[in-house]
Amino acid sequence: MLIHFHFSNYKSFRGENEFSMVADKFMNHRDSLMRIPGQRYAKVLPLAAVYGGNAAGKTTFVSALMDLKNAISTGNPAVLEPFLLDSAQASSPSTFCICFFQQGRVFEYTLEVQEGRVLREMLTDQTKAREVCLFNRVPGRDLQSDLLGKPDDADQVYVRQMGSTLPEKELLLTTILKLRPKAMYDAVEPCFTWFFTTLCIIGADCKRVGLGWDLMQELELFEAALSQADTGIEKLSLKPVEVESCVPHDVLEHFRQSASDVMVNPADASLVLFKNEKGVNAVRCFSSHSTKDGKSVDFPLSKESDGTRRFMHLLPILLDVSLPRVYVVDELDRSLHHQLACSLVSRCRESISSGRQQLQLIFTTHDALLMAKDTLRKDEVWVTERDSNRVTHLIAFNDYKDIRADANMLKSYLEGRMGGLPKIHQVI
Repeated sequence: MLIHFHFSNYKSFRGENEFSMVADKFMNHRDSLMRIPGQRYAKVLPLAAVYGGNAAGKTTFVSALMDLKNAISTGNPAVLEPFLLDSAQASSPSTFCICFFQQGRVFEYTLEVQEGRVLREMLTDQTKAREVCLFNRVPGRDLQSDLLGKPDDADQVYVRQMGSTLPEKELLLTTILKLRPKAMYDAVEPCFTWFFTTLCIIGADCKRVGLGWDLMQELELFEAALSQADTGIEKLSLKPVEVESCVPHDVLEHFRQSASDVMVNPADASLVLFKNEKGVNAVRCFSSHSTKDGKSVDFPLSKESDGTRRFMHLLPILLDVSLPRVYVVDELDRSLHHQLACSLVSRCRESISSGRQQLQLIFTTHDALLMAKDTLRKDEVWVTERDSNRVTHLIAFNDYKDIRADANMLKSYLEGRMGGLPKIHQVI
């Protein structure tokens, strides 16, 4: 689970910004808080909502996490762009520091880059009172690590020298994943799992590539959820379709020769190809609606509304119970009615409180009504605000000193006391 994320000099964020999932002392929804390993009292929040006007930096906040994940995935830190509206900042270092717990351990990963070059890279284990340095890399110097003890061990000598021999434009964390040195890999492996498996980022226009497979596995659950959400869908069904008419010949041949038994189509989430003893087959999901005279008419999912399809792409968040997950969703409410977005948020909290899921949901939104009633705790609300210099600031509700802790969040936000509102000037 994510504990905190600090970053500076990234795109529209110029100075230091801190995003924290550590819970405050508010009493509501305490049963949904999660304990931090090694911490007796501190707990993390299951939810966080980020508000802000258009072009205020909400998506850029999501991009900071996405680009850090991509940098680690590829080993290339060049994707981490600095603030470009200030010539001094454009050539200054960008810093990212992310703290999370995975498999009962707390990790903190720090990366400082400048013009695509690594200036410093460090990973620590902070589970216990005494911090353990897994590695501290400064290019040109030998690697520092509490894991390296025997100077005459060949593997440890090799790892230590990686600090000075690894190119500045490559990440050590990614290199450890590729080379798997025995002196370090086992201690670092949970960190890879968190970035590659636990952290799931869903953009505003993202489509879940595996939706067709999800539908095959959980058709009845999707059907029930869509019916309850008043989408007009009464039934879902999987029907065989002609393979040759659905998939280009070269793609089909590539699938036939691959080792995989299942293939989903990124351009058509309702289509799934699979192999059996008869060869390659395809099924597509259809939705059923009733006519005025009680007859049933089937439609391909592509003919459903944007809101219905968006809901279907987000619904797997609630069905994903196999592993701990941190979902970061840009524009959760995109094409969704407030009540449907509120239902998704509330059901996530209920699933966490019941112990059914180990889940965090962090999302950007324009839906101010989520602040009403008891949907969100006050420490789960954040605002992005753009100042006169086009610099974005990420601000927690608790940081607004002139707003009382018991204040109505929705009222305070709509009155402009928290910022995050568009500054609209009449031009006509």
